[in-house]
Amino acid sequence: MMEQTETKRKNILLWVLFGLLVVTAVLVTLINFGIIRIKGDRQDPEASLPAIKVIVANGCGYENLATEYSTFIGDLNIDVVRRIDMPNPIYDQSIIVMQIEDEQDLMRLKKMTGIQLHTVAIKEDADAQFIIILGRDISTIEKDKGGRFGR
Repeated sequence: MMEQTETKRKNILLWVLFGLLVVTAVLVTLINFGIIRIKGDRQDPEASLPAIKVIVANGCGYENLATEYSTFIGDLNIDVVRRIDMPNPIYDQSIIVMQIEDEQDLMRLKKMTGIQLHTVAIKEDADAQFIIILGRDISTIEKDKGGRFGR
């Protein structure tokens, strides 16, 4: 009788261990296929998209603003093609100029930069999708967005 009880305990223990092994294998498989995401394992959807090509323009006349801002956005999914100074530095507000029509990329760029104003100036032979014209408000925009860029 004692042997039967001991055998039953061993069988139950083996079934429990087998069940735990199966559950672990299923969880590992689901995580590997991305069906279940671990809290710290969130992938930025932006990382899988192509970089947005921009020209950064200093529109307010602050010295080296375009260069400093280009460095600041360097770790975002933005490819700065060129930096320029606007001939008339009169911009109080920063604005995005869309040169190649792409509403989806415009929304991405707005989200990444925090600049919400935009205009459209389609240019057939543009070397960048957008021009970011930096105004005097750029440090305020970045602070509101939680950024560290400031003058």
